[in-house]
Amino acid sequence: MPSSPRIPMQRPPRRVPALLLLLAGLPLAAQSLNPNAFFQLAQQSRTAFTVQGDGARAIGTGGAFIAIADDSTAVSYNPAGLAQLLRPEGSLVFQGLSRDQTFTGATGLVGTSPTTFEDTRNSDHYARPSFASFTIPWKRDGLNTVLLFSYQRLFDFAFDSSLNYLATTAGGATTQAISQQVRQQGGLDLYSMALGAELTQRILLGVSVNSWQGRWNFSSLSRRQTSGVSATFDSNLAQDSAFRGLNYNLGLIWRSDWVNLGAVYRSPFTATYTYTDRYDSVSTTTGLPSTQSSPATSVDVKWPSTLGWGLGLHLHPRLQATADWSQTRWSQARYSGTSSSYDGLNWFDYLQNTNTRDVRDFHAGLEWVAWAGDSVVLPLRVGCFNEPQPVVDAKTLEQRVLRGWTLGLGIKVKDLVLDLAYKDARDHRRASHYNTDTPIGGVASTATGTETLSERRVYTSLIYQFKGDVLHRVLTWVFVGS
Repeated sequence: MPSSPRIPMQRPPRRVPALLLLLAGLPLAAQSLNPNAFFQLAQQSRTAFTVQGDGARAIGTGGAFIAIADDSTAVSYNPAGLAQLLRPEGSLVFQGLSRDQTFTGATGLVGTSPTTFEDTRNSDHYARPSFASFTIPWKRDGLNTVLLFSYQRLFDFAFDSSLNYLATTAGGATTQAISQQVRQQGGLDLYSMALGAELTQRILLGVSVNSWQGRWNFSSLSRRQTSGVSATFDSNLAQDSAFRGLNYNLGLIWRSDWVNLGAVYRSPFTATYTYTDRYDSVSTTTGLPSTQSSPATSVDVKWPSTLGWGLGLHLHPRLQATADWSQTRWSQARYSGTSSSYDGLNWFDYLQNTNTRDVRDFHAGLEWVAWAGDSVVLPLRVGCFNEPQPVVDAKTLEQRVLRGWTLGLGIKVKDLVLDLAYKDARDHRRASHYNTDTPIGGVASTATGTETLSERRVYTSLIYQFKGDVLHRVLTWVFVGS
């Protein structure tokens, strides 16, 4: 990625979602901070980074949906499952997040002095629509075909934090007190068109074409504090970012009365990332404010493939068990064709010989239909999951692994389906905490402490199934003929 010499030493936000830090932060940091130091800073700011589908029904069973995939959110898990939808339907999913991240017991060196760093905790929350779709099924020769159009918020970058950093030497003296405020909005979305078809009564095939479109912006305001009183304005870093790419997903399901087998392949692609940035600071020599900015700059990022497998067991007419395994090759996430200095460097740790790991996720769950009447169906769900993250801490070499459980329930009343799910994920590891605020002459040290991450998500899905007689006749004429 080309450097921007007009912007001197800058400080990325201390806690921002992964894609923002990796894509947005690197162009600013690379030309002034040692890359290893920057990624030590960035690692503590990354939260969950798992490419996963959406929808309350799937999440209720731990996110295991590759082999079942029998509602419109199938496009985000396995597009082959769309072939099971017999009526036109529209769907909408809302997602709420509450996240806490703490860093405790951090110790390190400032120069040669053993130093203790203040425990930090940050929380953020949001709620918004995360998925919407419309499906159009039709039959020919007794076999079903379904066309779908959908939207999915794959990664949400909404973030608002205010943190203080305090370094204290062994003698009790405060080395530096720094406050930082981060504001961030936007995210990365998928716009998909998919087709699912029954090849036979047992074999389903599906394909989706996905347009990746992302826009987000952030600002990070840092202030130096003396005796607990904030000094004059120190530095503000702001950046606007855009991300776009195109890929496809291929899915296959084999089904029978007692077992379903599923597979999905998400193709790799090369994305175009464009950024513009601004840096406001006060000169440490003259005391005068200055503003520097860069023009829009575009670079290429190689996004890796994902391969997933699914198993569904119909243990009883009212009970089914599901399990999914998937692998994403994050070690192959690299900058491409940018310059001799950046080409081939890994997206996560900025190394040719990367420590970034390919990850294998596991999800499993149960669904039990507690009540099945003529017009009302009430299913209950439970699940668990294990989601290793690609980042390995540069100092402790420990990997973040999110583990947790899910609960869900649903109710179907005639043509309307309402599903609810709760997901609880946690991680606990030894991690490095890079403390620096170079623009204002702050602490520069790497401390090691205990990182704890807790995420709680709530999903609500609404699906309405249309009668579709007139729609069927129109679409049959358009796509099939008389």
